[in-house]
Amino acid sequence: TYNFAHIVDDYEMQITHVIRGAEYVASTPKYLSLYDALEITPPVLAHVPHILAPSGNKKLGKRDGAKSVSGYRDEGILPEAMLNFLAQLGWNDGTEQDIFTKEELIEKFSLDRVQKSGARFDEQRLLWLNGQWIRRLELDDLFTRIKIFWGEAGAKATPEKQKQVLALVQDRLKTLADLPAASEYFFTRPVPNLEMVSTNKQLKKLEKTEINELLATTIGDFQSLPAEDWLPENIQNLLNNLLEKTRTKPGILFQLIRIAATWAPFSPQLNDTLAVLGKTETIARLQEAKQLC
Repeated sequence: TYNFAHIVDDYEMQITHVIRGAEYVASTPKYLSLYDALEITPPVLAHVPHILAPSGNKKLGKRDGAKSVSGYRDEGILPEAMLNFLAQLGWNDGTEQDIFTKEELIEKFSLDRVQKSGARFDEQRLLWLNGQWIRRLELDDLFTRIKIFWGEAGAKATPEKQKQVLALVQDRLKTLADLPAASEYFFTRPVPNLEMVSTNKQLKKLEKTEINELLATTIGDFQSLPAEDWLPENIQNLLNNLLEKTRTKPGILFQLIRIAATWAPFSPQLNDTLAVLGKTETIARLQEAKQLC
């Protein structure tokens, strides 16, 4: 029944191209015979290669981590990135272009550029493409899409604070689900992890007294800046002056301040991060780190 029904459907819907997976190649002569028997001019019939597991030696299956489309959506994969990724599994336009909009794919896609061999499912490439697409989104668009991905503390923040933070971390997200790890320290004071100091390539060379003195000097200079002037450009000037004052390299002083303020392995640009944290919270975190170090 299916064999007859889909051919009639193709005819009634004026389908011009039918593109199936390679496993349907063996059935194609049967379909052509049915088109002929029904005196229907067949559409263009084409087949795309199998999607292979990451190892490249077998067809992708659930045991290889294959997920549903909704599963990828729940993990924070954008539809634009998924479309971009799937379109390039077994096809390319003959150029070095990686990022394609839907409109570009419609314009450039051609069956003669579809490869015959299987296409390896490279999830790392999907994540890379997703990160590129996240960077391309306008902030308001991203803000709308990412609402369900805020962490517990971030979800309670005002929309204004959320947008401030999102603008800083947008370029660091590979998926929307990365948002809590990349942003939670902006909304709640993190638990200090002194190993981040003792194992840091630059900071582990310092004595505890040196770390304490650097933090004390930083706190003093930060306190001298009026709250209304706590802006990225003014903070950067303060940081530059601190480098001269302490005769310390950026890799040491800025790393120390960043770790003390965020206790995160990575953060956006330091002056922007401190500006969003605010003067009072920044100084409180540095004072806490000073007591611990």
